[in-house]
Amino acid sequence: MNKKITKYKGVFNPILRTYFLELRLRWKRVLFFYFTTVFFALSYSFFYPYHFDECSFYRNALTYFRIFLIFVSCFFFSDIVSSEFSKKTGYIMFPKINKYKLFVGKFVANLNIIILLVILYYLTMNFSTMVIYDIIIPESYLSLGIAIIYIITLSTLILFLSSIMPTVNYTTVTVVLINLIGFPILEQVLTAINQEIEPIFSLNYIGNLINHVIPGGLPIGKRWIWVYYAGDTLPPAKVWLTPTIEVGILIMSFYIALFFLFTLLAIKRKE
Repeated sequence: MNKKITKYKGVFNPILRTYFLELRLRWKRVLFFYFTTVFFALSYSFFYPYHFDECSFYRNALTYFRIFLIFVSCFFFSDIVSSEFSKKTGYIMFPKINKYKLFVGKFVANLNIIILLVILYYLTMNFSTMVIYDIIIPESYLSLGIAIIYIITLSTLILFLSSIMPTVNYTTVTVVLINLIGFPILEQVLTAINQEIEPIFSLNYIGNLINHVIPGGLPIGKRWIWVYYAGDTLPPAKVWLTPTIEVGILIMSFYIALFFLFTLLAIKRKE
């Protein structure tokens, strides 16, 4: 029994030490982004369009927050692997701590930071909604759960790119281009080819669940809209806006497992 306890301590103690060390090294960055998150939520609450109802108010805030999350995630995850190899620090630490335990500790620490940031934003928005509209939107908690799974998916994508990119800057630029340009372009190409094919491969499309689970964004049972062009020169286009919750969670779970596997293979290749 004592041997088993000692074995588990040998596994988890290095991870915990790395975890707390990462939190200590990041505390200034953490405070900055936590303050920025609350400031963004309160600023939006003060200057929101007054014709919005409570659901429109919340959905609009979440749309902007998703873009903010992409950039914040890059600041916390893009250097987890690439910095260790580019700065040669791994060659100092790896003999004392297994590199996989090192990366796990760093990843979990940064993931906890981002999840707490997401929770902080939702708490601030719920407070604002209660003050302005005297109501709490129950679906906001469902949106929070989806946002947490989304941020885990995004973090594993960044972790994988960090393991194959030579520098942090390359990783950050690639993540931003993929999420803000790459996926939307692929969605449009797929729509041009066949409007009936749902772009469930796109993290941008899946991320729409975060704001569209808030009521009122779409008619009940509808997950797409028809876009009509001026002058009726072109036929209307069917634009998919959001997957079902079950499909979205399933695809994100698949991506999480896939990116973890690719990261593991990329790290082993660097040995």
